[in-house]
Amino acid sequence: MKELKVKDIMTRSVITISEDALVYEAAEMLVDNDISGLAVTSVDGELVGVLSEADMIRLVSGDMEGNLGKITVKEIMTSPAITVNREDDLMEAVRFMGIYSIHRLIVQQEVKVGEKTKLFPAGILSISDVVKAMARK
Repeated sequence: MKELKVKDIMTRSVITISEDALVYEAAEMLVDNDISGLAVTSVDGELVGVLSEADMIRLVSGDMEGNLGKITVKEIMTSPAITVNREDDLMEAVRFMGIYSIHRLIVQQEVKVGEKTKLFPAGILSISDVVKAMARK
């Protein structure tokens, strides 16, 4: 696995949700897609954070539970998202996961828009992806 890059095992079809979406909509997306996290984007599609099941559990265990119909993803997401690039070494990405105690990294794509460089989600690297790669070796 030492020779692998993030792009070799990442999930290319990252599921995103707008930061303005309601938390219950995010919960439905997680359940419908059988996933545990979503990349969160701004109105123009730029990466602004990540929403995980853990973020949602903190919400339910806190004071805001009764307001699920009013709480937006932006209010509970983790921001900024910890990201990697497609060409990054897979083992380095796995070390990142361990250092930050996280289960997924958003794979970012840098796009030049005028004078600015913006980040857009290009994929996701999860612990499940790493375990599947280990099983294939």
